[in-house]
Order: sequence, then structure tokens, then C-alpha cells
Amino acid sequence: LVPEGSRVLDLGCGDGSMLDYLQRERGCSGYGIEIADANVLACVRRGVNVIQLNLDEGLAMFGDASFDVVLQIDTLQHLRNAEVMLRETAR
Repeated sequence: LVPEGSRVLDLGCGDGSMLDYLQRERGCSGYGIEIADANVLACVRRGVNVIQLNLDEGLAMFGDASFDVVLQIDTLQHLRNAEVMLRETAR
């Protein structure tokens, strides 16, 4: 479902395996957002651009329309304010 060459933001990217796959197989670029230290380290080891951030703090560091695709696999239900994150995702 992710078009080739897309700019991707993977929220709660875990160990970065999805973004790694998209970069290698689909020619995508982008960032993963992760809070857990071990997962951030795993992303770095994979060569995935990762930012350690609590998603409840928002995504103000990114401008509007910075990404073509935003992934939220197993993330939204863990947030205190899902409505705010949905607005940020659409932005």
C-alpha cells in the first residue's frame, strides 16, 4: 500500500524493520519515531533514520505535508490523546 519512492513517517516504528524494508524494496525515504531505547538502537543499527520521541508530545518538528505516507501500526491505541495525533497525521 506504500507507493514506491514515498516519503514515509513511521510512528512507533519499533526496531525499524518496516521502514528498512520500505527503503530497500520500495525506494522510500523517511523517519521512524520511537520512544524505547532498545528499539532506537535497533533502528540505528539498521541504518533507519529514527527520532526518539514520545508521540504524546506531537509532531511539531515536521512541517505540513512533509510525508506522503504516515504509518501507525499498533500505535494509536497506546496514546493518551489519539485525536490530536490523528490531526497531526493528516497535517
